[in-house]
Amino acid sequence: MCAFMKYDRRRSVFQAAAFIKKEQEMSFCSQKEGRQKWQDCTILLSSCCEIMERNIHAYDEDVKWQLAEPGALMSAKAYRDKKALPLVEKLKEVVKNLTIKCVQLTEQSKKLTAKVDGQQKQISRLTDKVMEQSDTIERLQEKASDLGRLERHFGREQVQLIVERSNALEQAERANKRSKRAFEMSR
Repeated sequence: MCAFMKYDRRRSVFQAAAFIKKEQEMSFCSQKEGRQKWQDCTILLSSCCEIMERNIHAYDEDVKWQLAEPGALMSAKAYRDKKALPLVEKLKEVVKNLTIKCVQLTEQSKKLTAKVDGQQKQISRLTDKVMEQSDTIERLQEKASDLGRLERHFGREQVQLIVERSNALEQAERANKRSKRAFEMSR
């Protein structure tokens, strides 16, 4: 029975170590995915900025965005209606679209920033949990080595007998507490 318990203790130590390793890998994967999304958003923002800069140059230099010279016999009202107002309307539409795109990207950036902050908190929490479990594993390994020392000094059978007696006493105490609770509840 003691060999089984010793095996069970070692198995639980190995399971705890495997759990810690799995938690670290999961933390790394979620951190990597968050970074990738953040990089994608940053690339999208920078590409939109580049497009806006190119478009700004186009507005400065392209003929279709320049106000045409009035014809020789064109009145101010005709020039305004045929040349100036259509250009102003085009510019208004472009500014409106760029503003909408900018607001959308800003909102997306805020959402991703909040998500990254949440993942950082989760990473911190998981790191703390891993550290606690690492300490627990170290203590369990110490206890396993202490048990090995006791077995070498007193003999495996003697240690087994002590452990079995201790387990029997603990079970008897638990049974006694259960019966006391049942008795108290029945009153």
